[in-house]
Amino acid sequence: TITEKDYEDYLRARQAQQPPIPDKDKEKKVVLDEMANRVLLVQSAVEQKVDQELDVYFQIKRQRENVLARAMLRKYLKDNPISDEEVQKRFDQEMEKADKNEYRARHILVRSEEEAKEIIAQLKKGSNFNALAQKKSIDVRSGKKGGDLDWFSQDVIVPEFFSAVSAMKKGEISREPVKSDFGWHVIKLEDSRPRKMPTFDQAKGNIRQLVQQERVDALVKSLKDKGKVTRGRIAVRLLGRPI
Repeated sequence: TITEKDYEDYLRARQAQQPPIPDKDKEKKVVLDEMANRVLLVQSAVEQKVDQELDVYFQIKRQRENVLARAMLRKYLKDNPISDEEVQKRFDQEMEKADKNEYRARHILVRSEEEAKEIIAQLKKGSNFNALAQKKSIDVRSGKKGGDLDWFSQDVIVPEFFSAVSAMKKGEISREPVKSDFGWHVIKLEDSRPRKMPTFDQAKGNIRQLVQQERVDALVKSLKDKGKVTRGRIAVRLLGRPI
């Protein structure tokens, strides 16, 4: 049986991938034919126990987990809506602790701390920062511009880099290499200026997503606290066959 809901869901998914057919009667026939073909293939697969083949079984298992996990999150967020007042309060908190300046800096990115220290030593002896960036930096894009990163604010740069830059004085070069997930940075602060802070209307979408993600994280943590997650060797019997 193909229900009206089956048809509507399939049609919606189909139209998300390809343009709708202008002739609605023709579209309905095409879609129902596709659905009938799919059902026949599924029935044949089950009859021939294709769904019990190991790789197929685990693909189905993963898809089921994905569908249920997403549905659970949708239900949780629907049952626990985020109010505009909560978003406003969080926006005010974020603005209060946000750095009110933006910075312009150059950097030389290398793979090891030792190489970064060698570059700092060369700079202390008078080597040109821009030339070393062009020659040494593995950040090719900024390296071509002498390490120039243009103007940036706190929310668009990795925390370790921003922490170092915000503590530096104009024209200063970092005394020690700065480590991030990208590698080791040698930084030169070119300048700083007051930052134009976003308004509530500009930021509320991102703030709402931030609060939403924190709620999801809290939900998962509570489930972990209630449940029991173990790791180790597990004896598994799948579909009657030991693995």
